[in-house]
Amino acid sequence: MKKEPAALNLTDRSVSISVMPRAAHVSEAERRLALLKAAFREVSEKGFSEVTLDDIAKRAGVSKGITLYYFDSKEDLYRQLFVWLIDSIHARMREAVAAEKEPVAKVRALVALIFPSPSKNRAFFRAFVDFCGLAARRDGFREINERFYAGCREIDAGIVEEGMRQGVFLVRDRLEAGSTMRAIFDGLMMQWLSEKDPDAAFAGYRERCEREILQYLTGRAPETGRAPRGREER
Repeated sequence: MKKEPAALNLTDRSVSISVMPRAAHVSEAERRLALLKAAFREVSEKGFSEVTLDDIAKRAGVSKGITLYYFDSKEDLYRQLFVWLIDSIHARMREAVAAEKEPVAKVRALVALIFPSPSKNRAFFRAFVDFCGLAARRDGFREINERFYAGCREIDAGIVEEGMRQGVFLVRDRLEAGSTMRAIFDGLMMQWLSEKDPDAAFAGYRERCEREILQYLTGRAPETGRAPRGREER
């Protein structure tokens, strides 16, 4: 049985470093993880249609034959890449939300996780937009994307439910509100990607995302005068 790869930490530099471990004896799980990371890098830079298995193998430091040992095709690799990504994202979302007690703090923690830095957001959403195009045409990809959004909506709805229970958020359908939160996240991220200078615009979009979600959930503008965020990571 093939081992599952380790979870991806979207807030560290794990995707931007050399992907193949240098140890003399590399386990199957490590090699498979290296291939997934290499595929992520290649697709985020070039797009799915332009990437070949040779490109991924070269980036991972292995042969194309090794790549085909772990994945049946480029399409299979790409599907498995997004299964790995969404499982990792869901885990980190739950971790970030669980670390906060107040509903408003949970929203802010989620925004901070989803908007970590311009470089990380650019890499992920370029690949994700490509994936969504495939999901609109192929059932195998659509099912993975459906699972991604179902998990996100459930986590978002849990925050809404807790906020309503505490009397902090307006009473509304929890799943519908979770879906609306996700629409705000994705809509603003897509607009940010289209900016002429996305790095300069990043902080403004992140602050706007937090503000719009909290205003939607509470029915009033969020408090101002919060301490400024730390220096932006590029």
